[in-house]
Amino acid sequence: MNKFKIGLMVALAVFSLNASANNSGKGDKNERDGKYSTSHDGCAVCDPDNSIFGSDFKDGKSTQTFKNFIPDTDATFTAVGGKFEKKTQAGYTGVGISGKTSGEIDIGERIDVSFTKNIIITNITLGLLFDGPEYGDVNEKAKITATFLDGTKQDYFLTAVGIKTADWTGPGSVTNLSPATDKGAALWAIANPFGNKQVSALSFTAVAGLCGSGKCNNQSDYVLHCISAVPEPSTYAMMMAGIAAVGFSARRKANKQA
Repeated sequence: MNKFKIGLMVALAVFSLNASANNSGKGDKNERDGKYSTSHDGCAVCDPDNSIFGSDFKDGKSTQTFKNFIPDTDATFTAVGGKFEKKTQAGYTGVGISGKTSGEIDIGERIDVSFTKNIIITNITLGLLFDGPEYGDVNEKAKITATFLDGTKQDYFLTAVGIKTADWTGPGSVTNLSPATDKGAALWAIANPFGNKQVSALSFTAVAGLCGSGKCNNQSDYVLHCISAVPEPSTYAMMMAGIAAVGFSARRKANKQA
């Protein structure tokens, strides 16, 4: 019976930690700026509990902060070259800039994001990144700059080269979630884009792409659909230590009662 009580107390402790993490951020309307998604928003690889979606943004804002989008970590996004503007195609919603191409990130425009703690990015999904000849596009090219734990920065590039094929210059792998056709969303999910490196900031912009086929009179632009992450390892360690402490306390109490 005592073992059952111990197990129950540990389980309740885990539940309490998870509930606390959720309530301090996504579930607290007073602490977060913007609406958090309650579904995958069409993205099967984006975990709604650890992600920020393009649909979470508010049009017309230049800065938006998401409180505790993962435990004890805030994310602040800044639009450069215009205001945030959402765009939906083929059932997928992303966010871009209200500049040259409405609702997309063009060359010379950026979306910057900084995190209050170093985190590990598990997924980045970009949309409306076409290979051409759709819309007269070139092989569109997205540039992502990551700032790491030690303060160093590195540029990475995602280039659409086919209807369901894209090249990524970093670690991880790319999966097409919606084809790069005029009826598709040209949606690309990059799993573990920086490996196990901890990141403190990201910057999204577009750069000139090469002509694949077609007119190629439209240069690179795209939308940010989703960012997913997990806490830095030390946060995991603290949570596990808390669970272990609860279990130890329960065992001591059970032993005394025995």
